[in-house]
Amino acid sequence: MIGNGQTKVDSANLARAVSTKVLLLAFLIFAGVFVITHLFPMPYGAKAVQSALGGLPLFDKQPSFSIEEVYSRLQAYSSDGFNDYKRFTYTVDLIFPLAFFYFLVTLSRFVVERISLSNFLTKAIIALPFIWLGFDLLENSMVFTLLSGFPNRIDFLAGILGFVTAAKFGLLLLSILVPPVFLVFGKKS
Repeated sequence: MIGNGQTKVDSANLARAVSTKVLLLAFLIFAGVFVITHLFPMPYGAKAVQSALGGLPLFDKQPSFSIEEVYSRLQAYSSDGFNDYKRFTYTVDLIFPLAFFYFLVTLSRFVVERISLSNFLTKAIIALPFIWLGFDLLENSMVFTLLSGFPNRIDFLAGILGFVTAAKFGLLLLSILVPPVFLVFGKKS
């Protein structure tokens, strides 16, 4: 422990430190999953689901901020699109965030092990990917619930879906940018 509540990697934790190789591996896993799930028309992948929806956007690609906008989009989806979208929320739209989460946690650990930070900042940097993943999973469950319940209305969920999506994207941006900023501007351990 360093003065002013700052932490430093000690020799006991050094063996568990995230190496550059581990960080690169985590990035390659994330990049590979991204390519497979987003660029190829795999069954129940983003491209296939958007095609089944007649080109209409997914809620996590283009958020809707009003109840009426959410239900207007749901009404425009075909029945095949509905079923594919539901399946997407608990298959591909779960696999990709988990791969991204692994990379973001690895990146956060890589950074906090190399700079001196207060315990609070260390925990905050490591917590960002967990909070982002929580919002992503919440968004997926909300979309699945709305799709499963349609045509019955769940106005509360429809009314907050866009805000949950916006919060998810904000947390993702913080999870990506905060660790490198601290690595560049923080005090090296």
